[in-house]
Amino acid sequence: MLEQEDSPDPVRELTRVLRQLADVGSAQPALFPDHAVSASKLVRHFDQRVQIVRETGDGELSAAQLESLTALENKLSTMARDGAEFDADIWTDEAVRTSERWAEVRALAAAAFAEFSGAKDGRS
Repeated sequence: MLEQEDSPDPVRELTRVLRQLADVGSAQPALFPDHAVSASKLVRHFDQRVQIVRETGDGELSAAQLESLTALENKLSTMARDGAEFDADIWTDEAVRTSERWAEVRALAAAAFAEFSGAKDGRS
């Protein structure tokens, strides 16, 4: 179940999760251990939020926003169970911090976050 499932702004919730994915594995979560969220939980939240945004406002998203979401979805899909790059060890805290795969996830999430946060500033 989503934390703020009834949020009036699903894009804002998606943007928040994108920022968290862009930061996952950084040194920052260690400063706030009570607020740390596992990578697998963040991916589930991302999947849920993307689904909601696509169902409620897909027509309102720019081509760049859609492309950035699709690229991140594709990367995570290849890392998930039954994906081409699946490895149970990829979901450990160590792998999240050091793996090339997670570096790619962070880069894709940061790019998507930039697309969505730029849209809030009036860009599209």
